[in-house]
Amino acid sequence: MKRSTKFAIGILIGIGLLALSLLFLNTYLEKNIKTALESNLERVNAKFKKVDVKLLDRKAEVIQPIFKIKGKTLEVDTILLNNIKLWKYITRKDIVAGDLNISNPVVRVYNLPENKKDTTSTKKSRDFKPKIFLEKVKISGGTLKIFEKDSSEHRFYTGFSNISLRNVRINEKTLKESVPFNYDLLLLKADSIFYDLDAQHEMSARDFEIDNNKVLVKDFRIIPKYSKSGHQKTISVEKDRYDLRVDSITMNNFSWSVEKDSLKIRNSFTGISGANFNIYRDKLQPDDTTYKPMYSSMIRKLPVKLDLDSIEVYRTYIRYEEKMHKDREPGVVEFSNLYANIQNLTNAGMGMEDFPKTSIDVNADFMKVAPLKVNIQFDVSNIYDRFQVSGEMGRLPAEPMNKFLKPAMNILAEGEILSMYFNFSGNNNKANGDMRLEYNDFKVEVLRKDGERKNKIVSAVANLFVKNNALNEKAEYKDISFTRDKTRSFWNYFWNLIKRGALKTFL
Repeated sequence: MKRSTKFAIGILIGIGLLALSLLFLNTYLEKNIKTALESNLERVNAKFKKVDVKLLDRKAEVIQPIFKIKGKTLEVDTILLNNIKLWKYITRKDIVAGDLNISNPVVRVYNLPENKKDTTSTKKSRDFKPKIFLEKVKISGGTLKIFEKDSSEHRFYTGFSNISLRNVRINEKTLKESVPFNYDLLLLKADSIFYDLDAQHEMSARDFEIDNNKVLVKDFRIIPKYSKSGHQKTISVEKDRYDLRVDSITMNNFSWSVEKDSLKIRNSFTGISGANFNIYRDKLQPDDTTYKPMYSSMIRKLPVKLDLDSIEVYRTYIRYEEKMHKDREPGVVEFSNLYANIQNLTNAGMGMEDFPKTSIDVNADFMKVAPLKVNIQFDVSNIYDRFQVSGEMGRLPAEPMNKFLKPAMNILAEGEILSMYFNFSGNNNKANGDMRLEYNDFKVEVLRKDGERKNKIVSAVANLFVKNNALNEKAEYKDISFTRDKTRSFWNYFWNLIKRGALKTFL
């Protein structure tokens, strides 16, 4: 046999042996990776129909996995791993892949009582040895539903079109956290959000998008479940009926984390644009005599840690209706063209010596005609709930005032308020301060019970006590104080300070 022939036969035999070795290695690795995937899925309490590994294509597929962890259920059509890094698995037993694709996940979360919580996943996570690194994760379609205990009706629902993550890391440490993985970049698009807020209201949004650290919410709404008359049938004490619509909410430097089982939300600038807020209260219902905390107290005791540097509210309209008499229309108070700037809305780091005060500046047209400026400041960390509120209002004719005074207080006013200035400070118990009110030819008419005919005698007596100067140019600041009724809101507190100042000025 010629030397060249022997050499060729040797090469063919070598190629054959190499092919057999690669086939054996491929079969061996496929079996081992499949076993590793199945074992690790079982360790995190997952069930599945099938695991398929094709190393020649560097792919692995999990068919119809179901995960159950601490009252959370995740069902998925398929999980597909692409571009598996074989060398990482051979040398370290780590699973590293270029892409992970998940299709149509259905996530169900049940808020189970404490004694029913599943702790098996925590125990099994201790045995989770490999590290998983995924360059890209893409989730196509899917839903998330949150249920109250064993209820068949979900309280929260969202349907998302796609979610993309970059550089996802899963290991023994992350599996013990509330969010069992770390990531670098995030893109999430949801086309519907629904939340059952309470017995009378629902919350929804048409679009919700997170692009790494930017958030956009469109058509955010709080929707009453019942008409105004129907709302009253569902409550036993006074409770406001809300109807809110916001065109868009934006956050441009959003981040979140979990610290000691508490969610922390941080954002440098938040924009709220095009809000329309209607509030209705029927005062014919019995009073709600429960304790009403101040805003600083509510923020201080939130279960979520907030750290919002700046919030701006644009193009907002607020309408408050209060029904005082069964046979009359409700009184109306309106704020239009409202712009608000809120600084340092935070309850994070309250032990700091230089913890910042929350400041709220509001500009609006009161009753659509009177320019109004208000500044509110409070310290969330202050347990006495100290605050300061100051502001001024321009010319207000009597006619728009009567939209509230006539149906609510059975009074008609004549004349006009030329200007008003106020400055109050206080705490959870008591407030005091100063107010100046300038008015022109101001008179009041007290109506009879029917709300239409004038009670001439009572009106005449009332006007005897009104300082009816043509122009009250020498109006001076008055000492005003009020002890808070803690079964009433902050706005009732503020209104009583304004009312006392007005009475001192007029009488």
